[in-house]
Amino acid sequence: MKYLWWRLTQRCTLCGQKPNRKQTTEERLLEVNKRSSRLAKQLGHMPQTSNCEKCHMIVFEGEAGFVQSYLLADMGAIA
Repeated sequence: MKYLWWRLTQRCTLCGQKPNRKQTTEERLLEVNKRSSRLAKQLGHMPQTSNCEKCHMIVFEGEAGFVQSYLLADMGAIA
């Protein structure tokens, strides 16, 4: 069923993002920055980021497909 949904919508089955192969780098960066600022307003802080395990696109905290990883450490907080 997931394969059929992917074939019909051309979206990742894990995060739901559509691969934008025709976008330039600047357009992709603008899109990511807009999503980040929109989520920052909703959450009240800058959202954490991760990559979708299936399509490797950027996924923000609060979006489908976000996996929080505790392996990253803030070195400023440790020292």
